[in-house]
Amino acid sequence: MLNGQSCKHRKTAIMAKPKSEFKILIVYPNLPLMLSPSLAVGLFTKILKSNGYNVDLFDTTYYVGEDGSHPQTRAKLLQVRSFNEEEDLGANFKYDLLASFRRHVLDFKPDLMIFSLVEDVLSTALKLLNCVQDLNVPHLIGGVFPTAAPNRCFDFPEINMIGLGEGEQTVLKVAEALRVDHPLENIPGVWFRDSVGEIHKNPHPPLINISEYCPDYSLFEENRFFRPMGGKVFKMVSVETYRGCPYQCTYCNSPMHTANSKKNNLGSFLRRKPMPVLRNELHRITDLHNPEFVLFIDDSFLARPQKEIFEFCDMYEEFRLPFFINSRPECFTPENLRRLKEVGCYRISAAIESGNEDYRTNVLRRKGTNKDLVRWFALLTESGIPYTINLIIGFPGETREMVMNTVELVRSIEGYDTLTVSIFTPYHGTVLRDVAIKNKWLDPNLMVETHFTATSILQMPPPYLNSEEIDGLIRTIPLYCYFPKSEFDHIKRAEINDATGNELLEQYADIYRRDFLGESQEEKKTIKIEGGSGCRSNPKDSFQITEKKLTTEEIQMLTLNH
Repeated sequence: MLNGQSCKHRKTAIMAKPKSEFKILIVYPNLPLMLSPSLAVGLFTKILKSNGYNVDLFDTTYYVGEDGSHPQTRAKLLQVRSFNEEEDLGANFKYDLLASFRRHVLDFKPDLMIFSLVEDVLSTALKLLNCVQDLNVPHLIGGVFPTAAPNRCFDFPEINMIGLGEGEQTVLKVAEALRVDHPLENIPGVWFRDSVGEIHKNPHPPLINISEYCPDYSLFEENRFFRPMGGKVFKMVSVETYRGCPYQCTYCNSPMHTANSKKNNLGSFLRRKPMPVLRNELHRITDLHNPEFVLFIDDSFLARPQKEIFEFCDMYEEFRLPFFINSRPECFTPENLRRLKEVGCYRISAAIESGNEDYRTNVLRRKGTNKDLVRWFALLTESGIPYTINLIIGFPGETREMVMNTVELVRSIEGYDTLTVSIFTPYHGTVLRDVAIKNKWLDPNLMVETHFTATSILQMPPPYLNSEEIDGLIRTIPLYCYFPKSEFDHIKRAEINDATGNELLEQYADIYRRDFLGESQEEKKTIKIEGGSGCRSNPKDSFQITEKKLTTEEIQMLTLNH
């Protein structure tokens, strides 16, 4: 059943509404205060408006629950600089999410609701759907989670229609079918529950030409564009220069899209925008929104031919807005980093994830030895571009010793500005979720309902990390990477969430905030350890390849044999 209405074409013709009167509500369930307007929302807004539909937005970002906001959790964990959401960002906190949503739906009277979501906001989306279920508004649920686990979606009675894969064409076709009372059976990518409860499953939609679409963020409140970066606040917009990822990291669900495209004979999921197209898009976005900063959201911006990187830099000369990119460290060269800095690269985020070379290579499927990583990050330091190193802890089969391997590697990397430490989250569509299930460390029916700094949901026996140990490590890893080893016993005590541990933690955290993080990335850092590098090792502490090696049996346990 689609909200009480049959999806079959009804015999009694209904007068179709004009497009200008057909109302579509885009609903954006988001983690509290996860900032920067959503690209998907921007794309759907542009597409639907351009085709004459009446479009509105309900954004949950400023609705904060008892747990507070995710960015403030990051600040508490010493991963970003402290900021005040209300004073620095103009955040307008709200607390009555469900009542507000119901009022919005009653006032706007949408003919269709479109949700774009990831797994950790599914519970929020279900609550929103449930609170307006009696109003019988058709809905389309799209995004990464429905694509990764379409069958699982229909375990929830609130969900009656989902869209698989890319939604740019799907939203238009569903809107038009509902507007003119046509059936949904032949719309690629749409699965729906009909009036007798039967699930209809259409094949994956074809891949779109990403060069044909440019986002429109005008439905977002003005203060949603402001975000801290490197200790300062900028008005930002998100820009996509390519879609897909050439890598196969087992903790990430990006490879799922590549696999789906191959399985369904859709062609290569990895598509890049030509520079003239990107130039025109940047002009349209900057003219419309007047940003101070560009957030390039590609999985790995530099994973493209070197020639194309220089073409981008030449094109970007005319904008010269500061910008941020994600990249893989193996893509760094002195030449491309120097040119990126010249045209405004303000900050880069790059990942190590695990410092255990054996685990990183054989289980996570990431390239490069530890010595390679030290060398690649040295290039980034020499470029003068501030950067964040990304780490993940709590992987399937990870021990405390392996986490300390990661600490040792970080201590040998020169010049990083901040560390981002996440807890492994077993999202649907990732290889490591299946590995955890295979080893009975995860109930296959369990959903991810919390973000990636929340307590681990894996249940691993010794010698592997349990959730309490992971919680202790995430709050102290920046300290292990900064202070001399003579302080390690005190820092280990600070892992324990009790009065003594919290007092120790705050003592070290105060020093770290003052001397290392400072107010912004421009400030000179005070180094607590003599010698060579980032948060810094002296020669006696420096990294050596002595980490735990995985046995053949362990590698088989932590990988899938298919």
